[in-house]
Amino acid sequence: MTGMNMVDYTVEEQVICYLARSFDPDEEIGVFALNNCTNAGLSLAKKLYAPRLAILKQSEGRYCVISELCLSPVVGQVPEKIIETRYSSEEAFAMVNNGRYMVIMQPVQIDKNGFINLSLVGDFAKPKMTFVGSRGAPSNTVNQRKTLYFVTNHSSRTFVEQVDFKSGVGYSQERSDGTIKWGTPIEVISNLCVIDFDEACGAARLKSLHKGVTRRDVEENTGFELIVPENVPETPAPKRDELDLIRTEIDPLGMRRLDFATKENYAQIETEIRSAADGA
Repeated sequence: MTGMNMVDYTVEEQVICYLARSFDPDEEIGVFALNNCTNAGLSLAKKLYAPRLAILKQSEGRYCVISELCLSPVVGQVPEKIIETRYSSEEAFAMVNNGRYMVIMQPVQIDKNGFINLSLVGDFAKPKMTFVGSRGAPSNTVNQRKTLYFVTNHSSRTFVEQVDFKSGVGYSQERSDGTIKWGTPIEVISNLCVIDFDEACGAARLKSLHKGVTRRDVEENTGFELIVPENVPETPAPKRDELDLIRTEIDPLGMRRLDFATKENYAQIETEIRSAADGA
């Protein structure tokens, strides 16, 4: 790091800032995020880079657009004061079909061509594990103007040669011949790196490495052969103003730490967050 970026930061903060910068100033879409880091990234984007971005949430089973986001351990209900408007399921589907709706999904599996699995692991007739199911992924991955994925634990169990069940469309013949025009996988942001895709062949490619991560770390935890350029840069470092907003306004309790927590330290971090919330 040099100059103005001579500040300490965590990988979670690096990921949040990277995601925030991926949205353009004129981008006018509704985005739904499922994790602490991705929600923080949306909030930072709206504050600094993409003011027309609409942050979408569900509150008490209803859809809504919120004006701002402060991460909290309290789930299920969005404070009424930050709800800008509410919308119906029909309006949500219309947004999807018009390409103005985006979900930053966390796949159970993702393969070398960007196909994702949200449904099961193992044989379809007798799966080893089952999950939430494909839900809106089939529609999202052919209608979104861009598709971003977030992976909290980069491992060969998630990054696989071929997914066990296709929930979302990756690079395929239908994309090559123009049958599917939208929803192309753009990037996968994990706790180790950023992966994009070579548009010529549709194969996953290592784009950048997070702080302290090596190419070997990524390759050993990926279940297929990545395209690895000769020179792989570090994921851009956060700026001081970004960190100030994350730490004081968006996530003062440190909820972001839970996304990349290990089994060994998750409970301790959760206790620290709840203690800080009680004392706030």
